[in-house]
Amino acid sequence: MTFCTDIDLLHWEPNLLRDAAFASQTLLSGSGNLADTTFTISSGSFTAAHVTPNQVIVLTGATSGCYPIVTVDSATQLTISALYDGLFPTSGDPTATSVGTATGLSYVVRTFWPQRRVVSELLMQAAGLDPTDDAAATIINPTALRRACTLGTLHMIYSALAAAATEPSNLDIRVQLYEQLYRNAFRNARVEIDRDGDGKADGAASLNVLEFQRI
Repeated sequence: MTFCTDIDLLHWEPNLLRDAAFASQTLLSGSGNLADTTFTISSGSFTAAHVTPNQVIVLTGATSGCYPIVTVDSATQLTISALYDGLFPTSGDPTATSVGTATGLSYVVRTFWPQRRVVSELLMQAAGLDPTDDAAATIINPTALRRACTLGTLHMIYSALAAAATEPSNLDIRVQLYEQLYRNAFRNARVEIDRDGDGKADGAASLNVLEFQRI
């Protein structure tokens, strides 16, 4: 389990899956046709490539940009959307909004799942839980960790980009920004934990870290 999605990252960096391709993992690429919110390919398989909702498709051409995947309708068809509030309703299913219409578009589906997973495991450990014991199931309010997970993932991504860049000064600004925001979100997060498996919170916990000091 991870506490944020690839779409959550787009709220902070709308072109992240395009600009940070070096640090991402590519699931599938090729060309396809777009009609409103429906993207269709003639070769390849979204399902075989493990493409899922809440991932991101990057399109080039007339509709260039990074777009949330709302649903995987078949092996060759997705419902995608422009990023807007309707994708995050308080109740009910998300509603896609039109991206446009074009043919012969190049596409790539990328994910930052490994980075999101690492940060999620660190957050579980900070809450006193063991990720190897399916501990995420004992957190009653996982959305409380969404902001921290998102910012921690962005910090990890830009740290990798800065380390590989010949001129990292601009990237270093983002590294420092997301590190500070992550620390703030980390300190403010409070999770409700079910320790006996009855589906009810037995208590709440703040996140803790060990700080090493030189003696």
